[in-house]
Amino acid sequence: MERLYSTDTGGRRAARVELRQRRLGELDFEMAAVEPRPPRTGEVAVQVFAAGLNFPDVLTAMGLSAEYFDDPPRPGLECAGVVAAVGPGVTAFEIGDRVAAVTEGAFASEVNVPVTSVMPVPDHMDFAQAATVPVAFLTAWYGLVRMAGLRRGERLLIHSAAGGVGSAALAVARMRGAELLATAGTPDKRKYLHEQGVRHVMDSRSTAFGDETLAATDGEGVDVVLNSLTGELLRRGLELLRVRGRFVEIGKRDIMADAALGLGPFRNSLSMHSVDLRLLMDRCPELVGELLGELAPLFASGALAPLPYTPFPVTRADGAFRKMMGGRHIGKIVLTFA
Repeated sequence: MERLYSTDTGGRRAARVELRQRRLGELDFEMAAVEPRPPRTGEVAVQVFAAGLNFPDVLTAMGLSAEYFDDPPRPGLECAGVVAAVGPGVTAFEIGDRVAAVTEGAFASEVNVPVTSVMPVPDHMDFAQAATVPVAFLTAWYGLVRMAGLRRGERLLIHSAAGGVGSAALAVARMRGAELLATAGTPDKRKYLHEQGVRHVMDSRSTAFGDETLAATDGEGVDVVLNSLTGELLRRGLELLRVRGRFVEIGKRDIMADAALGLGPFRNSLSMHSVDLRLLMDRCPELVGELLGELAPLFASGALAPLPYTPFPVTRADGAFRKMMGGRHIGKIVLTFA
């Protein structure tokens, strides 16, 4: 895709296109021209070369997001590309900088993003790799480090550990020196996790993971659970926490349904946290900026690395959405803008 701005700050945008769904509930998309606007105070305009696909994007496209969100997110929650223009007051980034961003509406050739939602991309990382970072690692870092305070030697159970957030959580936990247990929903994903060095891998679709976790820990349980499961599976995970354990909820369905939760496990002086990245972006943008500031040097140094991904050109967005709906991908799915 040709550059939409000149490198001169006085350059004019020639065009902007975004991915649009022709009809709600059908995976039929088109690229539509949109009237561009200059970045406002505190914003940068990013020329997008890659954008990560996330579960909320699929829910919105299929018209199923009401049971998960009060207001459905605009499709496209993260992207990577080049700063094409800067708004008034922006000093942290310059035109031409390679960046990744967490923002709504990122399935577009360019997007205006608050500077607090932008992080630099090191030269050794390509744009498709960079697009795997913002949502997954922000969620995992905030949940495990900021909220749960995961420490070296603690035991962590990660549910759906072969997906985007789960894969990021594995990387963060290893960097923190935690002992890992994991679940995944298919035999292929469980095999993949074993190949990645996770010793104890269980089925995320059966409550049997509870007994297996206790067996693997000599009946002691775990210190932290990163949960994306629902209903009885959620409650079983809560029961696995030992004294002063922390439960980090990244799912939305039970929260939106105001589901009942027995308080019996809290006899062990537990704490429970929920992570809503969209809420943080809207209500706590400075916090999001702090978190990105903590993550950026870790990727620059190689302490953390981008996730495995499956690329799709944006012209094949329907295939990308279908693959995510099938639930058999590893890591992330990324739309690329040629």
